[in-house]
Amino acid sequence: MAAKKSVRIAFVDDDENLLSSHRRNFARLRPDWDAVFINDPYAARDAISNDRDILAVVLDIHMPGMTGLELAAELRTTRNDLIIVMLTGYADLQSALLAVNELGVFRFYPKPTTVQTILDDIETELKSRAGQSDDTLPTEFLDLFELGVIAVDDALTILHMNSQAAEVLRSSSLVKSGTQGKLVIDPSPDGLAGFLTPPTKQVPRSHQSFSLERDGEKLSLLIRRVPQKPDSSPTFMVVLVDPNQQKPPAIDDLMDLFGLTRSEAKLTQKLAEGLALDQAAELVGISHSSARTYLKTIFSKTGVNRQPQLMKTVLSSIPSLR
Repeated sequence: MAAKKSVRIAFVDDDENLLSSHRRNFARLRPDWDAVFINDPYAARDAISNDRDILAVVLDIHMPGMTGLELAAELRTTRNDLIIVMLTGYADLQSALLAVNELGVFRFYPKPTTVQTILDDIETELKSRAGQSDDTLPTEFLDLFELGVIAVDDALTILHMNSQAAEVLRSSSLVKSGTQGKLVIDPSPDGLAGFLTPPTKQVPRSHQSFSLERDGEKLSLLIRRVPQKPDSSPTFMVVLVDPNQQKPPAIDDLMDLFGLTRSEAKLTQKLAEGLALDQAAELVGISHSSARTYLKTIFSKTGVNRQPQLMKTVLSSIPSLR
């Protein structure tokens, strides 16, 4: 009888060529591990939910029928112990924050990332769970993005920042690195202290946006709370956005965050570029009456009831990474 493999993981991707590459590299890099390779997210959901020997899964974020984020959410309901790694073809910050903060995704990598890197990190996490190493904050993904991103605790002590954030701190008068490594926000926005340290018995908010302005200089902050483990300190991700450099979000970003169809996302993107509804409809290739119908559905999905509110929500929720 063959000996049971020490670790079993799953790779899920609709790209057969990529799956074949994963299969070849996996066998070479981890001959003592076992793996399954699945090209259908629905089949993957059933297989991974029922196979408790699968300790980790590597997901493509964009798959037909069910996205990687949707699959991760479903897997999390049945497999709270599962190590979930997400791959994407572009640096999608909003999805990264959602995946790490709300779905318990372990790592978020851009394509291409070597299988060696992915497997090494999975192995490190397995050792950590076995008590062989200390837990670490998964901040490596911060360096993948074009926006400034800073990890802080509830006292605004800087735990990590990427190079883009360091440049903002050097050039801005609104945010600085102060004494004892603290993030100084001046002027301090109303509601920030209550968001970082909410009153007792109040459910903490997952994220909040703040706007800073002084002497013509403007800066937007999107702060997201990272779910904390028992007995650990609260941690937050601060995204720095210059409103003057903000661009309309990508179609895939709109689909991922708000659950829009591709046609609805295309129309929303054109509206975010400042076009009137009839102009946007013409460019998307739909009639004006269809555009009005689409707009009502978009309002419902984004939680607004007017076009200016839609633009504010879209542009503040999805910093452009293109």
